[in-house]
Formats: sequence, C-alpha cells, structure tokens
Amino acid sequence: MPEWFIEILKFSGLGAFMFFTFYIYHKSSAEMFKVINENMFKLLDKVIEQNILQLTYLQKIDTKVSNNLWCPMVKKISHNEQEQGGRIE
Repeated sequence: MPEWFIEILKFSGLGAFMFFTFYIYHKSSAEMFKVINENMFKLLDKVIEQNILQLTYLQKIDTKVSNNLWCPMVKKISHNEQEQGGRIE
C-alpha cells in the first residue's frame, strides 16, 4: 500500500475507512439497481402491450365462437339462412 494511504488511515481511523468503503459500495449498488429497474419497467411495458394484443385477439375469437361463425360450414349455413330469410331447405 502507498504510504499516503497508510497515513490517512492512521489519521482518520478505521471507522472513517469503513464508512468510505461502505459509501463507495452503496453508490455503485444504487446505480446498478437503478439500471435494473429501468430495464424491468421497459420489459414490463412490452409484456403489458403483448397481453393487451393477445386479449384483443381472444375477444375476437370468443365473439366468433359465440355467434357460431368460427366453423366455415356453420358460417356458410348461417349466411344461407340469412339470405333465405331464416328458412333452411
């Protein structure tokens, strides 16, 4: 170790050295957590956006199933019924 560092350690004491070490560690870990939180919020925003998109598609599918328009055969029969005024031949 350099002599000036030993002199500062003797002058200030071990408590000041421990506080300085803690301060450096705390500052670096706080910056690291800040970056992690920013990345997590960006990821969460993308996940929510995808969830909304999937819910939209599922709602469309649910509407088609509820109205019996999912199956092409049923869709054709339903379309023919509407053209004939509700009569099935």
